[in-house]
Amino acid sequence: MGTDYRPREHTIAPNREPDAEPITRSMECMACGATSPVSEGHVEPQDWILGHIRGFPAHLDYREHVTLPYRVRPGQWL
Repeated sequence: MGTDYRPREHTIAPNREPDAEPITRSMECMACGATSPVSEGHVEPQDWILGHIRGFPAHLDYREHVTLPYRVRPGQWL
């Protein structure tokens, strides 16, 4: 006896469930690769940049790394 498979629609969206992992962010110095601590807010990574630039005035470019959890939700059977 064979197995039947039916296609199903799916939706992909940020996970906003109460038990979802938090959204986190950090900053990376593009000149030297140093990174800020990971934080759930904006303030700590941005404060890290201000401290880093005091020690390295020529380091003017930074990249923000954001971790946003996603969840796949099954939809209608096709």
